Amino acid sequence: MSRVRRGAWILGIALLLPRTAAAQLPEAEDAFTRGDLKTARALYDSALALDSLNPRALFRLATLDSWEGKLKRSLARFAVLRRIELNQPDEMIAHARVLSWAGRLKWAAALYDSVRAIDSTRTDAIAGQARMVAWAGDLNRAERMWRDALARYPDDPEILVGLGQTLEWQGEPDLAELYVARARQLVPSDREANDLLSQVRAERRPLLRVTSDAANDIEHNSFVAFAGSVTALLRPSLQGALRTTWRANSDQIATSHSRGADAWLVRSFLPRVTVRAGAGVRVLSPDTGASRSFATVQLGVGLHPRNFLSIVVSYAHYPFDETQVLVDKGYVWNEADLNIDASPTANLDFSGGWNEAWLSDGNHRRTVNAAAMFGVVHGLRVGVYGRTLGYHIPNPGRGYFSPDQFLLGEARLVYLLRTPGWWMRMIVGLGAQQVGTGNPTQAEWHGDAAVGHNWRSVDEISLVASYTNSAQAATATAVSVKYRYWSAGLRYQIGF
Repeated sequence: MSRVRRGAWILGIALLLPRTAAAQLPEAEDAFTRGDLKTARALYDSALALDSLNPRALFRLATLDSWEGKLKRSLARFAVLRRIELNQPDEMIAHARVLSWAGRLKWAAALYDSVRAIDSTRTDAIAGQARMVAWAGDLNRAERMWRDALARYPDDPEILVGLGQTLEWQGEPDLAELYVARARQLVPSDREANDLLSQVRAERRPLLRVTSDAANDIEHNSFVAFAGSVTALLRPSLQGALRTTWRANSDQIATSHSRGADAWLVRSFLPRVTVRAGAGVRVLSPDTGASRSFATVQLGVGLHPRNFLSIVVSYAHYPFDETQVLVDKGYVWNEADLNIDASPTANLDFSGGWNEAWLSDGNHRRTVNAAAMFGVVHGLRVGVYGRTLGYHIPNPGRGYFSPDQFLLGEARLVYLLRTPGWWMRMIVGLGAQQVGTGNPTQAEWHGDAAVGHNWRSVDEISLVASYTNSAQAATATAVSVKYRYWSAGLRYQIGF
């Protein structure tokens, strides 16, 4: 074959490939429209294999990746697409949404601004700007933006839903329901409106929770516990709850019981400030001797300065009833707690806690913990966890586990799988622990599993279980190499 004919043949193939890729797009678009996303992805992948710069295939695959939680891959595709096609508002809006889901709010806001510069009437860009302000924590400004947009576009469902969501975050469920219900009337099939309306209505309904738990260790310190609570919205910014509990603790010699009831109120004073206060009574019934009653108190303040940041300061007063021996002792805790949780991006979580607790026998316990988790792929997170615990008076021989120092550090893996109506979570940790200053370091491991079924917005039933060789704070004796502890529980909640 001559060089001229060979060159013409190669040129013909090169020109044919984009046409071949383009020929597959109608089938892919049809599958995408029908909701057959698996077939659509396969056809778009095939088209992209033939023409790596096909803009429609890149756009659809980036969208599908974002829906599946593959945000890094989606953003990489959008980066390529934006170099091929400049100033395409539909693609810019979709790109901005994925940036916001990945926690890159400033980049997303800038992209929404760019779309407004091209077309100031795009309501999805207007909604995107207001949503970024709300997610950044400035709910008052976001509400003003939503209302300004609604004055110009009174029948836009996305703006109605956005205003409803912001009002719901501000503790105004009545107003939120009004706007979201209007959006659903305009577009009955709008999934976001339907989901938010179900959520708002569910949060306004009384909620019944029932839990049961059981645990045991190799030293036969076991317990069985049941709890039931009812939570209801008393006013738009005031929630009340009533709870009853029952617990049986056993060892190799005897069994003791505790039961109680408490109530609390949670009030939202500002859009991102909540205050909690409650009190109750708990009755401890040892295996021998008379029952004794103890008051319980709980106080707390929750701050949410940003959508990704939560700070909770709390105080609790309650009897120490975690083992059969402790029910007989009748000790009481006074406990102060600080917890901070932050999720600056969709794939990064930090948490930390500081706890100071004073026992009525004169002892004092300090606990500090911290964790960092990073999203690797959809549903899978890896990270590290560390904790230090220590008592001012170590090992006083009073029936509770009280080392002067208990250090623990582990690598942790969390996997969460969600399907419509079902979810499953697994947590595996592996690390080292040291119980007591100067004692040898031991291997530490634990495994937690949970599976649940949910329906409507808040109704759910789940099973949880754990197994570990790490000491529990309630254990009355020191850790041994052969120590094992397991627990299992049932959770059920339903709105009515």
